[in-house]
Amino acid sequence: MFTLRSFLNALACLALVLSSTAIIAPAVDVTPVRVVTGNTVVQDIAVRIGGERIQATCLLQPGIDPHAYQPVPEDVKRLASAQLVIINGLGFEGWFEGLAKEAGYRGVVVRATSGITPLKMADDHDHDHPPAAGDDAASHEALVDDPHAFNSIVHGVRYAENIRDALIAADATGAEGYRSRATAYVAELRKVDAWAKKEIATKLPPASRKLITNHDALQYFAKDYGFTIRAPNTALEDSQPSAQDLAALVTFITREGVKGVFLEVGKNQKVVEQIAQEAGVRIGGELYLDGVGPAGSPAATYIGMFQTNVTTIVGGLQ
Repeated sequence: MFTLRSFLNALACLALVLSSTAIIAPAVDVTPVRVVTGNTVVQDIAVRIGGERIQATCLLQPGIDPHAYQPVPEDVKRLASAQLVIINGLGFEGWFEGLAKEAGYRGVVVRATSGITPLKMADDHDHDHPPAAGDDAASHEALVDDPHAFNSIVHGVRYAENIRDALIAADATGAEGYRSRATAYVAELRKVDAWAKKEIATKLPPASRKLITNHDALQYFAKDYGFTIRAPNTALEDSQPSAQDLAALVTFITREGVKGVFLEVGKNQKVVEQIAQEAGVRIGGELYLDGVGPAGSPAATYIGMFQTNVTTIVGGLQ
């Protein structure tokens, strides 16, 4: 006999069957987009925005000098199988065009610096310093674009936006996720910028904002936060600046009351150590100027690298 109870029991059984079917239904298998990046900063940003929808491989490891890098056979294989390549641009990966030709790569190459108005610097192979105020420009090398735009966290926002757009173009079905992760990441970058402004404004008066490093990669940083920057005129890591250049820097440090000079992690330290000794000032610390630090270090991410540099600079100049 058909009753209300039997009807409800049948309905419950049907619901159970349907729900069980939904549970065991296989998920859609998404094959990650194969992305190759040209440096560790771009790699970190791409991973943050791409999430599990991309398989990102960086051609460089932390600590490798991107300016002097010599591609290896494994790089040719990686590039040949890439679906999307993202590099810094502005000449930062000067070796890339030759590598792409060797690998036969004819796919999309996205430059994370696209849309950024570059500052200029002298073409000394190792991105040496631009003419200082009052210098005779004719006495310097020809000027080229400064590729170190990532040392401005404001420009880091543009990096994130360019990478987001590149991933959406390569994988439109993942657009919502790319946009969501990029929005969250950009919000983090803006918070870091606000923190840096407060940190510098409250701890370093304008007169103390003078930077001496052994690699001029902080022009964009200096512009954002009101620093004067000088770098030894070293064309290559193993080269020695002239006695005239050294004397000028020592005079500048003494006259301006600079409290510390800085080393770039992994670069030749002798020049900066000599300057510090002759000027009677301390070594303010080591900075990450060309890429992120090793895994597990505070500077292992782009944001961590930037925060580490700000903390080191503020502490070294107080």
